[in-house]
Parts: sequence; structure tokens; C-alpha cells
Amino acid sequence: MSDTTDLPLATARLVTAPDTVTVRPDRPPLSLLVHEGGARADTTVFLCHGSGGNKNQWRHQWAALVKAGVRIVAWDFVGHGQSPQPREWGAYQGSHLVADYRQILDTYGPPAGQGRIILAGHSYGCRLTLSLLQGLAAEGRLDRVSAALLLGPPSPLVQLGANPLGWLPPFVLEWIRPLISAKFRALAWHPDADAAIIAFEEQATKGNSLFMMKALMSQAAHPDPAALADLTLPITVVAGSGDGLTPPAGARDLARRLPNATYVEFERCGHQIMLEKPAETNALLLKLIGV
Repeated sequence: MSDTTDLPLATARLVTAPDTVTVRPDRPPLSLLVHEGGARADTTVFLCHGSGGNKNQWRHQWAALVKAGVRIVAWDFVGHGQSPQPREWGAYQGSHLVADYRQILDTYGPPAGQGRIILAGHSYGCRLTLSLLQGLAAEGRLDRVSAALLLGPPSPLVQLGANPLGWLPPFVLEWIRPLISAKFRALAWHPDADAAIIAFEEQATKGNSLFMMKALMSQAAHPDPAALADLTLPITVVAGSGDGLTPPAGARDLARRLPNATYVEFERCGHQIMLEKPAETNALLLKLIGV
């Protein structure tokens, strides 16, 4: 049983949005929510979830950031959470998700030089965040972002999709879905994780289409490992010691390749870091903000 869980927040639907917004033309709309902040509204934090996740997985961080008075932007990827699930393969291409992220940053972030931006990503959201940062660096605009927090990042050398999600047809994946779910549970959660949180999260992801997951992983964004050295901003890389999905070795390798990275490893923690260790995650995020 986790000793850092704040019930009932642990099983609350806090980060929700009743409507969807069009982020880019010719793209599916996204469920996106903005909190305008208070005393520290000059800082905007963008919360980017991982594959199969949703913005509500940031609920502990959302609550802490609201209390801190900063602006917050969180959204559901296409096919995730409260966003539509188009049955179109190309909708889930990694480059499109990065472009969505970039447009969200440009639309909802403060004008250049008029505020600070902090990016927080989890799992595949780390890949998208690094890809976004590499795009900014290539344009000479890396100073647009002040710092980043990466939770449970995959190894920068691993190609995603090299598993049954990548090569089995969707109808077979649906047929073996119980096996996939059981395997994910064993790899993603530490044995000490609260059973109520696991059940809540599994219920929240039952609506995820395995067509979507296959399309997402087969076309995943892949940041250039050789260009990671160009990302000179402060980046905190966090791993769970018991993470079976993205083992700590990959996160350590990523941190070594980033010139201004801090590596943190949480004991008795799996892949769902912001849910399993919310207080510790909040502390790292608030430290980047300067609270």
C-alpha cells in the first residue's frame, strides 16, 4: 500500500474538460483544459501524458499546481481520455502528435519573454516532449522553455512498437486483451501500489481502442539520440526502481546524454510514477518552478 496517496484524490476525476477544441486544422479535436492560475500565473506548466493514458493521471500534480497559483495546460491525445477516437491510422502518427503539442504550446503558452514554461511528460509523453524540444532547438528557440520533468522515459535508443502491439493485427489484440492487460499490470505497477488506484486506472483505460494503441506505437515519435546534447535546459529525469515497462537503465542513459540533467530514482515505485509517488513528484515539479 502506497504511503503517499491522498485519497479520495487518488481515485478522482479532477482534470476533466466538458468540450473539445480544434488545435490544428484538419486534425481531430482534443479535450484540453486550462487553469489560468493565480499569484504565479507568469509560469505555465504543460502536462503531457503517455500512451494509453489521459490527462486525469496528472490529478495530484494539477491539485498541487493550482495551490501554487501557476497556469496549467493539460490535454488528452487524439484517441485518449475524452478526446475522439478516429479510426484513421495516420491520425496517430508521432509527428502529428508532436505538431499538436507544439501548437498547444504556441497557443496557450505565454508570449516569448513574458513568462516561463515548464514541460512535464510521462512515458511516451517524454518522447513527445523531447521531440518538441529538439524542434525548438533546431529553430534556435530552445529558450522558449525553462525546464522539463520527464517521468518514466523510454530509452532513447529503443524503437517503440517492437512488441505484440506493433505486429499483431487489431482483431487478435482485442481477442487477447485480457492477457495484454494482465501483462501491463505486472510491468507497470509496483507490488506496493494501492489496489484501488490500479482498479480505477484500469477502468479509465477500458475505452482505449487497441487499433489506436497499435497505430500509436507503430508510428511513434523517436527523438534523435545524437541531438540530445543540444537540449541544454534543466531537465529532471525520473525513474521508478521497479518499472518493468521502461526500466531505470534507459532513464539513466537518457540523463547521461542530456547536458543539464538531474537523475532521480524512486524506490518501491513502478512506471506510474505520478500516481504511485505523487508527493515526491510534486516536490520535483515545484522545485523546477521555483516554489
